[in-house]
Amino acid sequence: MVEFKHIEKSTQLPEEWDKLAVNYFQQRKFLIHTEKHNPCQQRYYMCIVDGEAVSAAIVYSLRLDIFTYLNIKSPLKMNIVGIPCSVSSQGIFGKKDYIEVLKNHIYKVEKGLVLILNLEEKPLDSSRAFGNTLPTIILSNQFPEWSDYIASLRTGYRRRIKKINQLNANLRFEKIPCSAFNKEMYNQYLEVYNRSSGKLEKLSFDFFKNLPPEFVLTVCFNNKTIIGWNFALHDQNIYYFFLGGIDYKQNRTYNTYLRLLSQLIRDGIECKSKIIELGQTAEIAKMRMGGKPKILYMEAHHSNGLMNKLLKMSSPLLEYKRKLENTNAIKEEKT
Repeated sequence: MVEFKHIEKSTQLPEEWDKLAVNYFQQRKFLIHTEKHNPCQQRYYMCIVDGEAVSAAIVYSLRLDIFTYLNIKSPLKMNIVGIPCSVSSQGIFGKKDYIEVLKNHIYKVEKGLVLILNLEEKPLDSSRAFGNTLPTIILSNQFPEWSDYIASLRTGYRRRIKKINQLNANLRFEKIPCSAFNKEMYNQYLEVYNRSSGKLEKLSFDFFKNLPPEFVLTVCFNNKTIIGWNFALHDQNIYYFFLGGIDYKQNRTYNTYLRLLSQLIRDGIECKSKIIELGQTAEIAKMRMGGKPKILYMEAHHSNGLMNKLLKMSSPLLEYKRKLENTNAIKEEKT
């Protein structure tokens, strides 16, 4: 027997939820944090078959530009199936066949537009609106040490990363507790957010300051001035770039963003992570450091039949279409 459970609060999620979760961002602990510090009408669904939890989903509501990848102002309230903090993880997970069953249930009970983000497989039902969303950039860590990574890069890319990381007596990197996050850092996050072409939710200061202790905050100082930072997370042999901030005026002089990115790769190598996930923005810069794009999909449905047909017809306008250069920064893949 198939039944569905609708859960209003993350604190009410059962233990079975975490057994279905594939990664940290889908687990109860993190969802409790996002609900507390980024409230956006979160609700949760589970599919139960003969008493066993087989799939789960997170849904939240925001007003966003539906044609965001075209840079067209088109605000519309939508119900998003995803993680409410701009990460590449799926917001629906579990056994493959029952993910589809739960999708269909959500489409029936959620009114208006439903947008499912970051699907790792192309949707099975071609009658629905779907397309590509931002890819996430993955670096397979086959390197025992940082020096092995540098040696693996092709000449031009190796020269580039050495130039990025030229020694500067005024610059230093420091890892500090999340609780030390301050207003200066938050303003740098807002700089990044305001420049983003694929905006989702704008996260609060408290969201960052109260992140769980699993997150690592790395700050780049120019003497005593903060010029950039990022958060990372090590979970199940994956080292994730999470979010960051930059003083763009200083970035031109010191290559702050790229320095922080290469430091994150170095940290991932030192953690012996199998995969370093570099995230869904600045694809070209990350691919020039050896990352490869992992294609992700989105799927959309509207509860109104006519609107759903129009949505299907508009699919090409909704998807992410940037063509990525054929970067091949690493000499060869080890088997």
